[in-house]
Amino acid sequence: MEELNLEQRIATTNSWGLIGMLLDRLVKNFEGAIFSIEDKDYDKLEELNNHSRAILTELLVQFNGGDRLSHSLREINLYLNKLMTEGEIKKDPSVYETCIRITNPLIEGFEELELKEEPRTVAGLTYGKNSLDDYVLKSDRSFEG
Repeated sequence: MEELNLEQRIATTNSWGLIGMLLDRLVKNFEGAIFSIEDKDYDKLEELNNHSRAILTELLVQFNGGDRLSHSLREINLYLNKLMTEGEIKKDPSVYETCIRITNPLIEGFEELELKEEPRTVAGLTYGKNSLDDYVLKSDRSFEG
């Protein structure tokens, strides 16, 4: 059921909402990292950090412009990566708590932006009388604020 809700949210949100969803997943990874440290499951900790780094990489790609927002978010992402590395080496849950405190305001900001812009329309398939047809209603999205 949760997977269906996630698919529906992805299909109906806009670019800002997708970024918010990535950041939300990042927080869930940080929470998982805290539990992994408490459970002394360091393989899981490494797996969560690797997934978090993949999310940070995607965010770096999305915000690769020269505008102020992109620059600021890149700096935050690099700092989060540094903290994650420190947390993994030191096995310190408080480092991940700091990551959560840094990321939560970003999620709130992107959720606000999501509400101010129309939902994006994704490429997908529609069922016609005799076949499945591709559709794309909108394109040329950017992250410029």
